[in-house]
Amino acid sequence: PHPTLCPQHQVHAIEFVCLEEACQSGPLMCCVCKEYGKHQGHKHAVLENEANQIRASILDMAHCIRTFTDEVSEYSRKLVGIVQQIEGGEQIVEDGIGMAHTEHVPGTAESARSCVRAYFADLHETLCRQEEMALSVVDAHVRERLIWLRQQQEDMTILLSQVSTACMHCEKTLQQDDCRVVLAKQEINCLLETLQKQQHQFTELADHIQLDAGIPVTFTKDNRVHIGPKMEIRVVTLGLDGAGKTTILFKLKQDEFMQPIPTIGFNVETVEYKNLKFTIWDVGGKHKLRPLWKHYYLNTQAVVFVIDSCHRDRLMEAHSELAKLLTEKELRDALLLIFANKQDVSGVVSVEEMTELLSLHKLCCGRSWHIQGCDARSGMGLHEGLDWLSRQLVAAGVLDVA
Repeated sequence: PHPTLCPQHQVHAIEFVCLEEACQSGPLMCCVCKEYGKHQGHKHAVLENEANQIRASILDMAHCIRTFTDEVSEYSRKLVGIVQQIEGGEQIVEDGIGMAHTEHVPGTAESARSCVRAYFADLHETLCRQEEMALSVVDAHVRERLIWLRQQQEDMTILLSQVSTACMHCEKTLQQDDCRVVLAKQEINCLLETLQKQQHQFTELADHIQLDAGIPVTFTKDNRVHIGPKMEIRVVTLGLDGAGKTTILFKLKQDEFMQPIPTIGFNVETVEYKNLKFTIWDVGGKHKLRPLWKHYYLNTQAVVFVIDSCHRDRLMEAHSELAKLLTEKELRDALLLIFANKQDVSGVVSVEEMTELLSLHKLCCGRSWHIQGCDARSGMGLHEGLDWLSRQLVAAGVLDVA
């Protein structure tokens, strides 16, 4: 091809390319432009070399574009495949004799819906069984209560008949002559003594029994039904010696501070709180007594583990004992309430720091647990801990624990 001539110097061919940034809009130049024109002193390159470099760059870019196009096309094909897998559809298949026919292939969306339906069908069946069990508990309670009430009705009918007979006998005696009245004295005295005993028994019965047609029903979170004004909970209180277990127990029971005394063996008290009745077993925490803890695990619904926040040097010992507790098979389903005691003292291990130091999120993984700062002397935080227990044990919205 004929060389391209410079627009300004028609007799000279373009042989160079200016490399200066300011000249990129018009980089082509001839030898006159390079030596004497506007490109004088600028960095430059031979036109052919520069063109070859640009061609090589274009080829590289074209290769990258083809690769990029292939990647986008492959991704698009995958998108189409994913959409088809989600939506499902009809697929042509051949049977054993070579006949082609269409067959519905379920997509992942349909499979997910089927999984949800199956889960809730099982849940519905479980709820139906739990409902039947709960109704059987209510029916049994109603039967027992009606039997008792009807027995009371019969007893009252008999008692009224006896009282009526005694009254009639007294009236007849009053109408007799003096001799017969005197002769009837012993009989009348026995009769009056019997009536007084019956009246005393009736008064005791009436004082201790409240005639109420109500049937208070409470549901636990696992859908079991409890009938009665108070739900009874078995709790075992554990922890190292000196942590404040007994002090907490008697503060909850009597709302008064008890001077700490090492527990040898155990204490057991019933603590009523709102609509719950806690039977709390307080077990000694000295090292030689800890092997005995396992004898109190049976039927335990909640463990209260007390830690002395003042003794930083015993935290790892408390961690070790708590870790052993959480491996016990009989405590697998028990709730765990950790009382970080003595939080009123300055410089103690805070609840947040204790949670971190004891790795509670990892240690208690898969279990319902809560750590509550408290002060056994003043009672600060104790009721908040019991509130957490009640929320875990009672189905939300079913029982008003306020």
